[in-house]
Amino acid sequence: MEIRKVLSKKDMMRFVTFPHQLYKNNENYVPTLNILAKRMLNNKNPFLKHSEIALFLAIEKDVVVGRIAAIYNKTHLDIYNDNTGFFGFFDTVNDVSVAKLLFDTCENWLKNKGLTKIIGPTNLTTNDSCGLLVEGFQYPPMVVMPYNDEYYNRLCLQSDYKKLIDLNSYIISDYSSLEKYNNILLKAEETMKSKNIIIRNVSSQSFNNDMKQLRLVYNKVNEDNWGFIPLNEEEFDELASELKITPWDLTLVVEKDGEILGFLIAIPNLNQAFKYVKNGKLFPFGIFRFLQKKRKVDSARIMILGVLDDYRGKGIDFVMYKRIAEALSKRGIFSVEACYVLENNQRMNPVLSKLLEGIIKRYRIYEKEIGG
Repeated sequence: MEIRKVLSKKDMMRFVTFPHQLYKNNENYVPTLNILAKRMLNNKNPFLKHSEIALFLAIEKDVVVGRIAAIYNKTHLDIYNDNTGFFGFFDTVNDVSVAKLLFDTCENWLKNKGLTKIIGPTNLTTNDSCGLLVEGFQYPPMVVMPYNDEYYNRLCLQSDYKKLIDLNSYIISDYSSLEKYNNILLKAEETMKSKNIIIRNVSSQSFNNDMKQLRLVYNKVNEDNWGFIPLNEEEFDELASELKITPWDLTLVVEKDGEILGFLIAIPNLNQAFKYVKNGKLFPFGIFRFLQKKRKVDSARIMILGVLDDYRGKGIDFVMYKRIAEALSKRGIFSVEACYVLENNQRMNPVLSKLLEGIIKRYRIYEKEIGG
């Protein structure tokens, strides 16, 4: 067995497509489109203008048996000053010797940069998909969410990693639960009206101005969350460009006198269509399968939401959930996941546990001391 650093286009393609082979017989696996994976790992990614990654393949008899990314996140280090690096894009066959070899390679790369701790997986940051699935293996992943087999947790533990924190994914398939909180909703709507607070959709006309404001609000709302990395303008523009595929009626902003105070953005679960794109190849034929299946998408993910501190506890989040439920219902979407929610998020978990039906999946982030 050998570890090979990804330096060629051929090895990059092997890195991107390895999960497709690993999970080819798993009915719940949904391939990430190759074009999107390569775009994330390309030097044009705004993250890689200030930080650095190294990609590694584990190869045995010319067959890829594992992959991992070592991540030097300069923004994280500037904010937290904790000598911590990250691993991501971790996939492997069910063999602890392969896992340990991948982890050792990643850890050594980070140690050579003076780091003393490793956390992961983050793909590439906590603003991207992160965590290993530890509960909910029987369900396919929502769009831009990871999927892995059950043995990953054991391989991490056997490689001396330990749990750092879990991330929850909540499910709702019946909006009638909102009816229990009609009194709260009515009172919140009255309060909002008296204070000139409105909820509206983003539009093509308001998009650019909304995104400028939304970046500041997004960073402010999340600043106290574990491991949060604020997005600079270029990074948020990248995120915003992805939101352009979201129907406008699923984008809600809370506004007072032209100032955005909060947001809730849901996205159709395109994984229901991506599942039929064989091996993540959108072209030349995958695009037709995708477009055919896209019309039948009947689930969604609540991707980002938040309200500024001064406006929390006023029921605004309940009103946003009511509005998004109405918009989703009109689209025939009744199965929704809200993810991720940190297990120690004392603001969101109590609200979601009331409004939604419960936790359907858990994702885990691990840590390990790696010395000086």
